[in-house]
Amino acid sequence: MRFAELNLLAYGHFTERRLVFTPGNTDLHIVFGANEAGKSTARSAVGDFLFGFPTQTPLNFLHAYNALRIGARIEADDTEIAAIRKKGRKNTLLDANGDPANGLDTDLERQLAGADRAFFTRMFSLDHDGLRAGGETLAAADANADTALLSAGSGLADVLAERDALVAEADALWSPNASQNRRYYQAEARLKAADADIREHEVTVGDWRSKREAFEAAEARYNELAEQRRGLSHQWRELERIRRVAQPARRYREIEAELADLGDTPALHADARATFEQAKETIESANAAIASIEDQIERIDAEIATLADDPALREAGEAIERLAEQRGRITADRERSAEIEREQAHLAEALAHARRELGWPDETSEWPTAAALAQARRLAAAEATHRQSLEHATDNLNTARETDARLAAEADALGGAADTTALDAWLAACTREGDLESEQRNAQANVDRLERDLARRLAAMQPAVADIEALATLHVPARDRIDEFEAAIDTARESRQQQQARVDELSDEVERARDALARRRADEALPSADSLAATREKRDACWQLVRRRYVEQRERDLFDEADAPKLDAAAEKNPVETFERTTREADALADARFERAEAIAQDAERQRHVAEREQALEQATARRDDARTRLDGLQMEWTALWTSADLEPASPAAMRDWLDRRDAALAVRADRIDAEAKRDDLAERIAAHRDHAQPYLVSLGVDESQIADASLAVLIEHARRRVEREHRKHDDRQRLDRERGEQARRIEALQSTCEQADATLADWQRDWRAALDELGLDASLDAQAGQAALDVIETGRQHARQARELAAEQQDLDERRSRFEAELARILEATGRSATDDEPGEQTVQRLTAALRDTRSQYERLQTRQADLAVHRERIAQHEQTRAEAERRLDGLCRQAGVADPDALEAIIARAERRQALIAEHTATAETLTDQGDGQSIDDLIAAVEASDLDTLREQIDALSDQIDNVDADLGPARDARNEAKAAFDAIGGDDRAVTAAAERQTALADMQDAAERYLRVGPAALLLKWAGQRYAMDKQRPLIERGSVLMNQLTGGSFERLAGEFDERDELQIVGVRPDGSRVAPIGMSEGTRDQLYLALRIAAIEDYLERAAALPVVADDLFINFDDDRAMAGLDALAGLAEKTQVLFFTHHQHLRDMAVERLGGRINTHDL
Repeated sequence: MRFAELNLLAYGHFTERRLVFTPGNTDLHIVFGANEAGKSTARSAVGDFLFGFPTQTPLNFLHAYNALRIGARIEADDTEIAAIRKKGRKNTLLDANGDPANGLDTDLERQLAGADRAFFTRMFSLDHDGLRAGGETLAAADANADTALLSAGSGLADVLAERDALVAEADALWSPNASQNRRYYQAEARLKAADADIREHEVTVGDWRSKREAFEAAEARYNELAEQRRGLSHQWRELERIRRVAQPARRYREIEAELADLGDTPALHADARATFEQAKETIESANAAIASIEDQIERIDAEIATLADDPALREAGEAIERLAEQRGRITADRERSAEIEREQAHLAEALAHARRELGWPDETSEWPTAAALAQARRLAAAEATHRQSLEHATDNLNTARETDARLAAEADALGGAADTTALDAWLAACTREGDLESEQRNAQANVDRLERDLARRLAAMQPAVADIEALATLHVPARDRIDEFEAAIDTARESRQQQQARVDELSDEVERARDALARRRADEALPSADSLAATREKRDACWQLVRRRYVEQRERDLFDEADAPKLDAAAEKNPVETFERTTREADALADARFERAEAIAQDAERQRHVAEREQALEQATARRDDARTRLDGLQMEWTALWTSADLEPASPAAMRDWLDRRDAALAVRADRIDAEAKRDDLAERIAAHRDHAQPYLVSLGVDESQIADASLAVLIEHARRRVEREHRKHDDRQRLDRERGEQARRIEALQSTCEQADATLADWQRDWRAALDELGLDASLDAQAGQAALDVIETGRQHARQARELAAEQQDLDERRSRFEAELARILEATGRSATDDEPGEQTVQRLTAALRDTRSQYERLQTRQADLAVHRERIAQHEQTRAEAERRLDGLCRQAGVADPDALEAIIARAERRQALIAEHTATAETLTDQGDGQSIDDLIAAVEASDLDTLREQIDALSDQIDNVDADLGPARDARNEAKAAFDAIGGDDRAVTAAAERQTALADMQDAAERYLRVGPAALLLKWAGQRYAMDKQRPLIERGSVLMNQLTGGSFERLAGEFDERDELQIVGVRPDGSRVAPIGMSEGTRDQLYLALRIAAIEDYLERAAALPVVADDLFINFDDDRAMAGLDALAGLAEKTQVLFFTHHQHLRDMAVERLGGRINTHDL
């Protein structure tokens, strides 16, 4: 099918615009339109005519919806369809006069052979964006040959991205590996949490009231004990504060007394001692420095007396230095003058020889100008070009005449072509039906595959069944019943697992808590209340013994035996020492318990935590046993459900899968019956085609014995070869006629070229003789001899110029030497010096330069030493000033201290420093009292210390600590009781959490179902897309790669020789390009433009492959070569021209230079149209 005309009657900005696509050597048409000329509009008109206008279109800006019209005339085999497409919902195809015609819809659909807009756009539309997307697919990291061939063969440039998106979506929904990143498992986690909340938050009114009353009673007891402890802690902090500030308070009073004794000491600056010592050191250093500098001044005066100066010579110093710089140049000038004389003699002799060689007797005449010489050289050089042009034109004319004779002989030998119309029609009919034998093989393979699939499915059935018939007659439970059992068993199993996990977790927690408690007690070695009580009891017993023995001086009686604890022999022997020792031990233990009160409380809290964890472990163990019993009962009910099917069931999930396998096996059985029917129908159609084709082939000269038993594919190949041979003969005849016409026009043009070259040579000979006369040379000289004479003239001109330059240089040398000698005489006169009669000027300048250096050296030394004297005198003044400043600072300190003699200052400074230290200590002690006094004033702290009995302070603190310990012993259990009551009350709930959890459970179930249903759509879709790529690659890999190799070589200008398959490191087949040197380049290693060309080659190969088995549809291309250079763009158009030999190609572009190059290089192989 092809477009013969496309009429844009009322479409976009077009009105009555007609495009006529007349086929030429190929059916390639370039439609050119500048920007905004309507190129894209014309391209979209092709699809809108074939498949109808879309519901919404932006092309109604000029013509209303109901006025939009596209006309076309379509040619297909011997059928022609002329119609007009309008915008509407039905009956949109009109005849050429604009009248309704229902039959045209049927005719057009028959020519489209079932293709819709999506298939046409994907398969027969090529554009730059599609090439770029296809190239990126080829270069993707996980692309392979399957992906590349499916993308190119189907036109789905983004097939890899689509497949990756499906895989990613399926993975985000569900996978056998549970993950909270997947939607199904997220909903499942919410379901489990909701079930747990429902179980935990069910509550009764009686339980709630009893828990609340218990919590209120426990909280009242805890608050009472906490208030009692706060009062005792306040008293303890008061006594502890007095103990902390007692020592700094006494020191504070001592410092105040010592400061009163130092009250008459004068107040000096803090740096008085540093100022005193620095001033004394400065005076001593200044005296020593002044003595040293005066010695240096005497030595400098002695040196200055020995230095001399010559002012006249120094004033002429710059002039002498200039002469010294010129001295070397004057010496070189003398040598250069002698050399110039020799060169001038040589040039004079060369000029005389040149004039004699040219035959010029006059030695004073001027040499020819450069312009005349250049004109003569140009003419001499042009002779060979003119003669070569004449010879070339003559040779071309002779060659063209020989070619014309050869083409005439070929045309006579070719003869005429046979008529293949009937065989063409048979081939078209076979092409429309496709590869029937391949379909027959595929159908047989499908039957075999279904047989194997059925056997494999039966073998995989667990529990197993005898055969497919027995499988179909089984009475199995309903799927809803299976789902109920699966949910119940899973819930019971999960509950058992959760309870077991809880038991394991609590067991670990109990073990860790016990170990932690033991480790803490071993590491901390906390003093216990029992050890403190035992020590105090022993202390009291010793005191009773001491009081009875030494105070009351009596023996033990019966009352003493009843009350007093027993003492060991050492304590009985020396009770006083034992009493003192136990008193110290009891105080130490009490202090330690007070200091580590927080650690002791933490130890009690850890002990309570161990007891809680042990109780929780016992409760979790009971719940686990209940869950295990429930699971065993459900397993027995599940086994009984399958008794009627005489099967031993697996898990509910496995049996639901077993039912799916059963349904799938029965479906395969039905597919096998359909496949056998399709196979038999294909065999009958193949036999009919073979019977129809054999007479045509025999009439074209094919041996009947060769095709009697041949397959349909062999018959099609015989027919195609015969048809192609006759078509080639017809094409060769047309080509020979066209080439003979071109040769005749070329012979005529070459004859004109020969005559023009002969006239040009005659004009040159006339100009050459005139140029020789102007130069004074013999006019009979040919170009070669004239060129030699021109070389002699050029050499003579150069020698004359060099002689003039040497004369000017000699004059400059003489003037420079005269200036040098005059300047030297002036300097000698100014300095009172003279030169000897035989002394050269250069030597005199050298002697003056040496004298100048010596005079300047002595003068500079004199200036330096005089500057040193000034510096030394300035330093003496500075040291004297420093000494006076130090003496003034000492006088200031004496006045401040009230003494006249600086030697008495040191004792006064020592008393002032002691007073300052006491003041600093007084301030620090006050800060200590403030920091440790808990906000009390210093006077209040000192008064409290002085009013306290410090000797009994420790016993008072210990007594309060004992009372606090007793309260803490009751406070810990009270706090635990309150926390337990609060936790029990909070845990019982009483709000709407159970209802909320039930609603959340239903939502989670709905989300799980939705995720599962979506996965069953997305997951198989991704797998089917992968299988489709593998199946397509299996069928089309070889023909597409073979044809793609030819096109790739053509598109890249030979940069790639062919395409090949190669396995990468993932063992996946990749399409690679092979260069002429054998190196291989994967798509990812190609440039973007080359990847576009690879994808284009595979797309064209796929279209050609499709056209071999289906009806031809026009190919629409839109500016494919934006990223191609000119050579590759032309190669691309050449490839499209090859495709246009099989089907119509409409190439739309807005690049005029591309259209012009195509016309210039492809000539009659293309047709151009302007919008």
